Amino acid sequence: MPIMTIKAPAGVLNAESKASLSRNLVAAAVECEQIPDDPKKHALCMVMIEEGTAGNWTFGGNDLSDMLVSFVGTVTVAKGVFNEQSRARFVDLAHTAVVNALPGETRRITSSFLFNEVEDRMWGVSGKLWGLREHAAVSGYRHLQHLVAGH
Repeated sequence: MPIMTIKAPAGVLNAESKASLSRNLVAAAVECEQIPDDPKKHALCMVMIEEGTAGNWTFGGNDLSDMLVSFVGTVTVAKGVFNEQSRARFVDLAHTAVVNALPGETRRITSSFLFNEVEDRMWGVSGKLWGLREHAAVSGYRHLQHLVAGH
């Protein structure tokens, strides 16, 4: 049940590339979080694409948009869903999703993904505090079903 926010320079993504990016980020989350092959579980993977206006996307105070296209993503999950290996795999798949969303792009494409892992009982869902067990129960994380067995 990740919340993925990706920031992109305005005008780089069209409707088709946004849809591609969103689909591929969800696929990355499904694989790396070990979410079952169930559309209802996949629907819990939220992607928000935010676009920064020209001049507000600088590196060292310089606008480098003529040389590169850079994306910054934040992945928010309950702590314990990812391990180092699954985070590394996600970063690889997410960067590929960014590149694949921009076919024909001639500028260098870069991405940075930050992980926000929320401590137990520090995530509120529809008026209730959730921990890893609740996330595992609802999302169906295959590797964490031992947390919900017998409850």
